[in-house]
Amino acid sequence: MTSEPETTNESKTILVVDDEPESRRIYSEILSDLGYRVIDEPDGASALADIRQGEKIDLVITDYKMPGMNGLELAATVRNLLPSIPVLMLTAYTSIETYFQSLNLGVFEYINKPVGQLEFIRIVRMALNDHSAC
Repeated sequence: MTSEPETTNESKTILVVDDEPESRRIYSEILSDLGYRVIDEPDGASALADIRQGEKIDLVITDYKMPGMNGLELAATVRNLLPSIPVLMLTAYTSIETYFQSLNLGVFEYINKPVGQLEFIRIVRMALNDHSAC
């Protein structure tokens, strides 16, 4: 009889994409403190390079408004490359149009900035199906 390895936060990798260094630092710190492995990138192109290089990603958290590739473009590409990976979209520039575009792309959650730490953690755990601490 073989037993399944226990899934821990350490086995989950979260890719955080935001052009604001302070936002990346805050999100990365919260997630690292919870035991997740975090890869943070300043833009969509860098994030896609990580994915294409074979990084194991369990969740993508992206800002909407970034230079070069915006969060919707990144979400669409992630959806094509890793269709089963949930994407969370963070934005300080809320619009109904962007909200519906994100839904059409299959974004797991569209989150208005600023988001409180407890709400952020709850949404991340839901996206990862980690209901043990919700």
